Amino acid sequence: MSSLLQTRGLAVSIATQPICAGLALEINPGQCWGILGRNGAGKTTLLHTLAGLRPADEGDIHLAGRPLMAWEGKERAQRLGVLFQDNREVFPSTVLETVLIGRHPHLQRWQWEGEADLAAARQALAAVDLAGMEARSVATLSGGEHQRLQIATLLAQAPRLLLLDEPVNHLDLRHQMEILATLTTQARREDRALVMVLHDINLAARFCDHLLLLCGDGDTCSGPCDAVMTIERLERVYGYPLRVLRDGKRKWFIPKDGD
Repeated sequence: MSSLLQTRGLAVSIATQPICAGLALEINPGQCWGILGRNGAGKTTLLHTLAGLRPADEGDIHLAGRPLMAWEGKERAQRLGVLFQDNREVFPSTVLETVLIGRHPHLQRWQWEGEADLAAARQALAAVDLAGMEARSVATLSGGEHQRLQIATLLAQAPRLLLLDEPVNHLDLRHQMEILATLTTQARREDRALVMVLHDINLAARFCDHLLLLCGDGDTCSGPCDAVMTIERLERVYGYPLRVLRDGKRKWFIPKDGD
């Protein structure tokens, strides 16, 4: 199985603060990765580096077997898509017009969207519970509705690898669970892969099969969830004591009481 994204000897920093050093990752089709770390550990910066939006200090990043920056823009967008943390629309547009932006990498220059593109856009809107809102102005959407619209745009783009920065930001409990279930189910069913920055340890435990922990000092730990997600590692990452509760085979991590 060829990897969708591979890093070798990757070093990333913000000013003088190291985020990772010598990082080796191999992200394969069907995998769902979570990136965990405290505020300021560099999760977003690392995600942007993996997307090719900022240079690494050292090391290599390969997308589908080729150096990341060797891909032309449209070719790269057909294989890799990014959900940014905050991306409110500036220009007036409708929900349908916005989600159709995701189809642009699949169109030729000056080509208009066809029926297949419209069908993909409507299917993506239905997947995030926005069906029937195609004609709404994006200016009228709530924060949660806008977040789901951005996810729908990424689903319409249909890249093999999705890099998502806090995908459940602004979402209520129901939509957190449904959106993450949709993303992970599609990734595994369609041999895509997800890399998600998350803040909730238990959402990562529930929906991810692999984790990358950023310790805040350049140290990292990565691998299958069962191997990586230990009390000792999580307490080091977050700097706070935790305890674990078990519900059958599932583990839940909660903060310890102050006493």
